[in-house]
Amino acid sequence: MLDEQALSDLVHTDPEAGLGLLADLTRAADAGLRERARRLATLLAVRPRGTEAERGLGRPALALVTDPYAGADLDLDATLNRLTGLHRPHLDDLVFRGWRRSESAYLLVVDSSGSVAGPRLATAVLTAGALCHRIVDAELAVLAFWSRTVLLRPLGPAAAGTVAQLVDRLADLRGGGTTDLALALRTTLDQARLARAARRDVLLLTDGVRTEGDDPLPVAASAAGLGVRIHVLGLKAPTGEEETGEATCRAIASASGGRYAAVGSPLDAAAAVSAVLA
Repeated sequence: MLDEQALSDLVHTDPEAGLGLLADLTRAADAGLRERARRLATLLAVRPRGTEAERGLGRPALALVTDPYAGADLDLDATLNRLTGLHRPHLDDLVFRGWRRSESAYLLVVDSSGSVAGPRLATAVLTAGALCHRIVDAELAVLAFWSRTVLLRPLGPAAAGTVAQLVDRLADLRGGGTTDLALALRTTLDQARLARAARRDVLLLTDGVRTEGDDPLPVAASAAGLGVRIHVLGLKAPTGEEETGEATCRAIASASGGRYAAVGSPLDAAAAVSAVLA
Protein backbone atom coordinates (compact mmCIF):
# COMPACT_ATOMS: atom_id res chain seq x y z
CA MET A 1 0.00 0.00 0.00
CA LEU A 2 1.13 3.56 -0.70
CA ASP A 3 -0.41 6.42 1.26
CA GLU A 4 0.38 9.29 -1.10
CA GLN A 5 -0.69 11.95 1.42
CA ALA A 6 1.59 10.54 4.10
CA LEU A 7 4.46 10.41 1.61
CA SER A 8 3.73 13.98 0.55
CA ASP A 9 3.80 15.10 4.18
CA LEU A 10 7.14 13.34 4.71
CA VAL A 11 8.64 14.99 1.62
CA HIS A 12 7.49 18.34 3.00
CA THR A 13 8.82 17.84 6.54
CA ASP A 14 11.98 15.85 5.72
CA PRO A 15 12.67 16.13 1.96
CA GLU A 16 15.75 13.92 1.88
CA ALA A 17 14.05 11.10 3.78
CA GLY A 18 10.82 11.43 1.82
CA LEU A 19 12.48 11.52 -1.59
CA GLY A 20 14.82 8.71 -0.59
CA LEU A 21 11.87 6.55 0.43
CA LEU A 22 10.07 7.33 -2.82
CA ALA A 23 13.19 6.37 -4.78
CA ASP A 24 13.38 3.05 -2.93
CA LEU A 25 9.69 2.41 -3.64
CA THR A 26 10.39 2.72 -7.38
CA ARG A 27 12.18 -0.65 -6.98
CA ALA A 28 9.44 -2.35 -4.97
CA ALA A 29 8.82 -6.03 -5.65
CA ASP A 30 5.07 -5.43 -5.94
CA ALA A 31 4.37 -4.29 -9.52
CA GLY A 32 1.45 -2.04 -8.60
CA LEU A 33 3.36 -0.26 -5.85
CA ARG A 34 6.40 0.09 -8.10
CA GLU A 35 4.31 1.61 -10.90
CA ARG A 36 2.64 4.14 -8.58
CA ALA A 37 5.97 5.15 -7.06
CA ARG A 38 7.54 5.65 -10.49
CA ARG A 39 4.57 7.74 -11.58
CA LEU A 40 4.99 9.98 -8.52
CA ALA A 41 8.75 10.21 -9.10
CA THR A 42 8.12 11.22 -12.71
CA LEU A 43 5.67 13.94 -11.63
CA LEU A 44 8.26 15.34 -9.22
CA ALA A 45 10.97 15.25 -11.87
CA VAL A 46 8.90 16.78 -14.67
CA ARG A 47 8.65 20.15 -12.89
CA PRO A 48 11.60 20.28 -10.54
CA ARG A 49 11.83 22.88 -7.81
CA GLY A 50 14.77 25.27 -7.78
CA THR A 51 14.89 26.15 -11.47
CA GLU A 52 14.30 29.82 -12.09
CA ALA A 53 15.56 29.91 -15.66
CA GLU A 54 13.18 29.71 -18.59
CA ARG A 55 13.01 26.52 -20.57
CA GLY A 56 14.59 26.55 -23.96
CA LEU A 57 18.28 25.64 -23.96
CA GLY A 58 18.94 24.00 -27.27
CA ARG A 59 17.02 23.36 -30.45
CA PRO A 60 15.98 20.20 -32.28
CA ALA A 61 18.69 17.93 -33.64
CA LEU A 62 17.99 17.94 -37.38
CA ALA A 63 14.36 18.63 -36.48
CA LEU A 64 11.71 18.79 -39.17
CA VAL A 65 10.34 22.34 -38.99
CA THR A 66 7.34 23.88 -40.72
CA ASP A 67 8.21 27.35 -41.91
CA PRO A 68 7.69 29.43 -45.04
CA TYR A 69 10.71 28.99 -47.31
CA ALA A 70 12.45 26.68 -44.76
CA GLY A 71 13.12 24.06 -47.39
CA ALA A 72 12.23 22.68 -50.76
CA ASP A 73 9.47 20.30 -49.60
CA LEU A 74 5.94 21.64 -49.74
CA ASP A 75 3.96 20.84 -46.59
CA LEU A 76 0.65 20.09 -48.29
CA ASP A 77 -1.41 19.60 -45.11
CA ALA A 78 -0.24 22.87 -43.56
CA THR A 79 -0.76 24.70 -46.83
CA LEU A 80 -4.32 23.43 -47.27
CA ASN A 81 -5.12 24.42 -43.69
CA ARG A 82 -4.15 28.01 -44.52
CA LEU A 83 -6.24 28.24 -47.67
CA THR A 84 -9.81 29.46 -47.38
CA GLY A 85 -10.83 28.42 -50.87
CA LEU A 86 -12.04 31.94 -51.57
CA HIS A 87 -9.01 33.21 -53.48
CA ARG A 88 -6.21 32.03 -55.70
CA PRO A 89 -3.24 30.90 -53.54
CA HIS A 90 -0.37 33.35 -53.17
CA LEU A 91 3.25 32.50 -52.45
CA ASP A 92 2.72 33.42 -48.79
CA ASP A 93 0.02 30.73 -48.56
CA LEU A 94 2.50 27.99 -49.38
CA VAL A 95 4.25 26.37 -46.41
CA PHE A 96 7.51 24.49 -46.85
CA ARG A 97 9.39 22.09 -44.62
CA GLY A 98 13.10 21.67 -44.06
CA TRP A 99 15.68 20.24 -41.67
CA ARG A 100 17.27 22.51 -39.07
CA ARG A 101 20.41 21.41 -37.24
CA SER A 102 20.44 21.42 -33.45
CA GLU A 103 22.72 23.84 -31.63
CA SER A 104 22.98 21.88 -28.35
CA ALA A 105 23.60 18.36 -27.08
CA TYR A 106 23.66 17.29 -23.43
CA LEU A 107 25.05 14.11 -21.91
CA LEU A 108 24.12 13.20 -18.33
CA VAL A 109 26.57 10.78 -16.68
CA VAL A 110 25.46 9.21 -13.38
CA ASP A 111 27.89 7.68 -10.88
CA SER A 112 26.25 4.39 -9.89
CA SER A 113 29.12 2.85 -7.97
CA GLY A 114 28.31 1.31 -4.61
CA SER A 115 24.65 1.46 -3.64
CA VAL A 116 22.51 3.66 -5.88
CA ALA A 117 19.41 3.86 -3.74
CA GLY A 118 17.50 6.21 -1.47
CA PRO A 119 18.57 9.88 -1.66
CA ARG A 120 21.29 9.14 -4.22
CA LEU A 121 18.82 7.58 -6.65
CA ALA A 122 16.39 10.42 -5.97
CA THR A 123 19.15 12.91 -6.82
CA ALA A 124 19.82 11.13 -10.12
CA VAL A 125 16.11 11.15 -11.01
CA LEU A 126 15.64 14.83 -10.13
CA THR A 127 18.82 15.77 -12.00
CA ALA A 128 17.54 14.03 -15.12
CA GLY A 129 14.21 15.79 -14.71
CA ALA A 130 15.81 19.20 -14.24
CA LEU A 131 17.94 18.70 -17.33
CA CYS A 132 14.97 17.63 -19.46
CA HIS A 133 13.00 20.61 -18.13
CA ARG A 134 15.65 23.03 -19.40
CA ILE A 135 16.58 21.54 -22.76
CA VAL A 136 13.60 21.72 -25.06
CA ASP A 137 14.10 19.48 -28.10
CA ALA A 138 17.90 19.29 -27.80
CA GLU A 139 19.96 16.13 -28.21
CA LEU A 140 20.24 14.11 -25.00
CA ALA A 141 22.14 11.02 -23.86
CA VAL A 142 22.24 9.42 -20.41
CA LEU A 143 24.99 7.09 -19.17
CA ALA A 144 25.72 5.37 -15.85
CA PHE A 145 29.05 4.08 -14.64
CA TRP A 146 30.93 2.20 -11.94
CA SER A 147 33.77 -0.18 -12.97
CA ARG A 148 32.03 -0.26 -16.36
CA THR A 149 29.89 2.23 -18.26
CA VAL A 150 26.39 1.59 -19.61
CA LEU A 151 24.35 3.66 -22.03
CA LEU A 152 20.88 4.19 -20.55
CA ARG A 153 19.71 6.46 -23.37
CA PRO A 154 21.59 6.78 -26.69
CA LEU A 155 22.17 10.29 -27.99
CA GLY A 156 19.09 11.57 -29.76
CA PRO A 157 16.44 14.30 -29.66
CA ALA A 158 14.72 14.68 -26.30
CA ALA A 159 10.98 14.16 -26.61
CA ALA A 160 7.76 13.89 -24.64
CA GLY A 161 7.96 10.99 -22.24
CA THR A 162 11.73 11.18 -21.86
CA VAL A 163 11.55 11.81 -18.10
CA ALA A 164 9.29 8.80 -17.49
CA GLN A 165 11.63 6.66 -19.58
CA LEU A 166 14.65 7.81 -17.58
CA VAL A 167 12.88 7.21 -14.25
CA ASP A 168 12.30 3.62 -15.33
CA ARG A 169 15.89 3.08 -16.47
CA LEU A 170 17.46 4.70 -13.43
CA ALA A 171 15.16 2.77 -11.09
CA ASP A 172 16.12 -0.48 -12.83
CA LEU A 173 19.83 0.35 -12.59
CA ARG A 174 22.02 -1.80 -10.40
CA GLY A 175 25.50 -0.39 -9.97
CA GLY A 176 28.75 -1.90 -8.77
CA GLY A 177 31.29 -1.39 -6.04
CA THR A 178 34.22 0.34 -7.73
CA THR A 179 34.51 3.59 -9.69
CA ASP A 180 36.40 4.17 -12.94
CA LEU A 181 36.02 7.86 -13.73
CA ALA A 182 38.45 7.82 -16.66
CA LEU A 183 36.52 5.04 -18.41
CA ALA A 184 33.26 6.91 -17.85
CA LEU A 185 34.66 10.09 -19.38
CA ARG A 186 36.19 8.28 -22.37
CA THR A 187 32.88 6.53 -23.10
CA THR A 188 30.99 9.80 -22.74
CA LEU A 189 33.32 11.63 -25.13
CA ASP A 190 32.87 8.83 -27.67
CA GLN A 191 29.14 9.41 -27.43
CA ALA A 192 29.59 13.20 -27.66
CA ARG A 193 31.43 12.76 -30.97
CA LEU A 194 28.16 11.48 -32.44
CA ALA A 195 26.34 14.73 -31.67
CA ARG A 196 25.18 16.82 -34.58
CA ALA A 197 25.02 19.90 -32.36
CA ALA A 198 27.67 22.57 -32.19
CA ARG A 199 27.35 22.97 -28.41
CA ARG A 200 28.03 19.82 -26.39
CA ASP A 201 27.84 19.78 -22.60
CA VAL A 202 28.42 16.87 -20.23
CA LEU A 203 26.85 16.85 -16.75
CA LEU A 204 28.78 14.43 -14.55
CA LEU A 205 26.97 13.48 -11.32
CA THR A 206 29.60 11.97 -9.01
CA ASP A 207 31.30 12.18 -5.62
CA GLY A 208 34.69 12.30 -7.36
CA VAL A 209 36.12 9.28 -5.55
CA ARG A 210 38.08 7.09 -7.97
CA THR A 211 38.83 3.53 -6.86
CA GLU A 212 40.19 2.04 -10.10
CA GLY A 213 41.27 2.97 -13.60
CA ASP A 214 43.44 5.76 -14.98
CA ASP A 215 43.70 9.37 -13.85
CA PRO A 216 40.53 11.09 -15.22
CA LEU A 217 42.12 14.55 -15.54
CA PRO A 218 43.95 13.96 -18.86
CA VAL A 219 40.72 12.58 -20.31
CA ALA A 220 38.82 15.63 -19.06
CA ALA A 221 41.45 17.93 -20.55
CA SER A 222 41.04 16.24 -23.95
CA ALA A 223 37.36 17.21 -23.97
CA ALA A 224 38.22 20.85 -24.66
CA GLY A 225 39.84 19.85 -27.95
CA LEU A 226 36.54 18.25 -28.98
CA GLY A 227 34.54 21.34 -28.07
CA VAL A 228 32.98 19.53 -25.09
CA ARG A 229 32.60 21.04 -21.64
CA ILE A 230 32.29 18.78 -18.59
CA HIS A 231 30.23 20.25 -15.76
CA VAL A 232 30.45 18.36 -12.49
CA LEU A 233 27.59 18.04 -10.02
CA GLY A 234 29.34 17.01 -6.82
CA LEU A 235 27.66 14.46 -4.57
CA LYS A 236 28.57 13.89 -0.92
CA ALA A 237 31.68 11.71 -0.74
CA PRO A 238 32.10 9.01 1.93
CA THR A 239 33.34 10.13 5.32
CA GLY A 240 37.04 10.93 5.24
CA GLU A 241 37.12 11.42 1.48
CA GLU A 242 35.10 14.63 1.20
CA GLU A 243 38.01 16.95 0.41
CA THR A 244 39.65 14.58 -2.07
CA GLY A 245 36.37 13.95 -3.85
CA GLU A 246 35.48 17.62 -4.15
CA ALA A 247 38.98 18.48 -5.36
CA THR A 248 38.73 15.85 -8.10
CA CYS A 249 35.29 17.12 -9.14
CA ARG A 250 36.53 20.69 -9.39
CA ALA A 251 39.66 19.63 -11.28
CA ILE A 252 37.65 17.66 -13.87
CA ALA A 253 35.36 20.64 -14.50
CA SER A 254 38.27 23.09 -14.69
CA ALA A 255 40.28 20.90 -17.08
CA SER A 256 37.49 20.98 -19.68
CA GLY A 257 36.33 24.56 -19.15
CA GLY A 258 33.20 23.44 -17.32
CA ARG A 259 31.59 24.45 -14.03
CA TYR A 260 31.21 22.79 -10.64
CA ALA A 261 28.17 22.80 -8.35
CA ALA A 262 27.66 20.87 -5.11
CA VAL A 263 24.60 18.64 -4.69
CA GLY A 264 24.15 18.04 -0.98
CA SER A 265 20.62 16.63 -1.19
CA PRO A 266 18.11 15.66 -3.89
CA LEU A 267 16.47 19.07 -3.63
CA ASP A 268 19.74 20.70 -4.72
CA ALA A 269 19.67 18.93 -8.09
CA ALA A 270 17.57 21.41 -10.06
CA ALA A 271 19.46 24.47 -8.79
CA ALA A 272 22.79 22.76 -9.54
CA VAL A 273 21.75 22.03 -13.13
CA SER A 274 20.69 25.66 -13.54
CA ALA A 275 23.98 26.88 -12.05
CA VAL A 276 26.27 24.94 -14.39
CA LEU A 277 24.19 25.63 -17.51
CA ALA A 278 23.51 29.31 -16.79
